[in-house]
Amino acid sequence: MYNKVKSVRINVSLPEDVLKVLSREAPGRQRSRFICEAVLSLIKEKRDTRLARDYRQAAAEIRRINQEMEGAISDGLD
Repeated sequence: MYNKVKSVRINVSLPEDVLKVLSREAPGRQRSRFICEAVLSLIKEKRDTRLARDYRQAAAEIRRINQEMEGAISDGLD
């Protein structure tokens, strides 16, 4: 995926200690790829977390509505 798209140069500031760790993990010309993969991974993680939260909220709302509907249906069947 990384090599198949046009790249754009950006300027990013990092704390020195972060740069040292990055340099050990991805020396030289491997940094751009490493940073790209890290950013994409973090974006996916955040999106998955957000989707899971939204799903839980929607499920809770559906359960609440179903309980209300069960009460309304039961009232009409007596």
